[in-house]
Amino acid sequence: MQPIIVPDKRGKTGKVTLDMVREIVKIAKFYKAEDNRIRLKEFTRMLAEEKDIFLSSKSVGDILTANGLRSPRTRQKQPVFYQKLRQKIPNGLVSIDGSEIKIYIDDQIVKLNLEMVVDTNSFAHTAFSVSAHESSDEFIKVMESHCRQWGTPIGLVCDSGSANLSALSRAFLDLHDIKPVPAGPANPKGNGTIEGAFSQLKNVIGSIRLNTSSPEALAKSVLQTVIAVYIKMRNKLPLERTVKTPAECMTGPVSDECRFEVEQKLQNQIKIKNFSNEDQPKLDLIRCLIKNMGIHADAAAITRAEKSITFYNMKAILETEKAFVKAVNRKKERLCLPYFFGILKRIQQDQDDDAYKRQCQERYNYDQMKKQIQEHEEQRKPKPSTVQNVLNILVTAINAPVKYLKNVSLRRAKEWTSELIQTTKYIGTLRKKFEKKLVEMSQLNLEQKNKVWGYVTELLSLNSDEKSVTHFS
Repeated sequence: MQPIIVPDKRGKTGKVTLDMVREIVKIAKFYKAEDNRIRLKEFTRMLAEEKDIFLSSKSVGDILTANGLRSPRTRQKQPVFYQKLRQKIPNGLVSIDGSEIKIYIDDQIVKLNLEMVVDTNSFAHTAFSVSAHESSDEFIKVMESHCRQWGTPIGLVCDSGSANLSALSRAFLDLHDIKPVPAGPANPKGNGTIEGAFSQLKNVIGSIRLNTSSPEALAKSVLQTVIAVYIKMRNKLPLERTVKTPAECMTGPVSDECRFEVEQKLQNQIKIKNFSNEDQPKLDLIRCLIKNMGIHADAAAITRAEKSITFYNMKAILETEKAFVKAVNRKKERLCLPYFFGILKRIQQDQDDDAYKRQCQERYNYDQMKKQIQEHEEQRKPKPSTVQNVLNILVTAINAPVKYLKNVSLRRAKEWTSELIQTTKYIGTLRKKFEKKLVEMSQLNLEQKNKVWGYVTELLSLNSDEKSVTHFS
């Protein structure tokens, strides 16, 4: 066995310098000018191989973002708010959809559409139809079959296909007082019931291959037989180890109160963590919003809303409240929790992206880095000496615990005093400045002031001769 050699990059990456940023920005702008798309990992690899710039892809991405060459992207940190569609009573909510089934006849493939209805509570497969294409007629045909055998459901969940939401389909649902519930995106409790049913069905029947000279008629009859057998067998098996089978659940009695509760819950679809003190304002806001605006929501939806809103920033929540009120005033159908959290998710994502962009600009923006380096170099330049600095270092000299510290302080005082003398025309004026500043130093006693003044007098007299001051005692 040959060992896998992994290249060791330890010690090769270093601090991001101004030259690195300038080179990366230059290459990235050339890519943009040539209308080439910058793929981050390939771009990072190219920098290491051709330009000897060894940085991680994250650092390179931050540099590109800071200089406006890459759009900021942040990971979503907040939980997605959704309302559970699945109901607790049979025939409360049914799911309908169509799926393509392929029949292999000799060397020919016949594609047929299977339209099927499944109860979301019991997982009972209640009706189906096979046709050449998915259409509104098939939708109505399957729903009529379901209603004849099992009764009229309260609600119906389906996707946004043209067959399900056509004028004929809506007229049929309105005639039977069936509430259509759209299966929105990013909702794990949406139209997944019927999709799971199709998946299990196809796994059971597998691929159908026939050798005959009558393709379409035989394919349709065989497929109808196979599906009928599957549904009969599937309805005899309970779901999630329940006591009753799906067929028994569908025939169970349901009170009018339960049906009314489900109807109210579906109407809202159409239109537990212990919280800290910091989350209390967020909870108060969502509760007041629900109460004051009259948002109808069941207990489960409110609980999830309170749990989800704690992960968002208060600034984003306040902006969302304003945008939500304006949107509802324009269109009353938007008065629901999913629409509120949809706005909140977008605003929070924009704020996170802006914060990430500002962070990158503070660290890796070329102009900003160049300005910071210039300011740092200016700070490192020796500052002009002042009278106060000379007095302070003389105080350090007289209080120095050891002799060499005293000598160093006196040498520095001599250098600064020489600079002050060179910038002053009259020694008398400089002497008066020393005298005035020394009087203002109230932290010194009279003895200390006399010692400091003695040093000042000696240093000012060195203007004519360059004697050392290290011999002072």
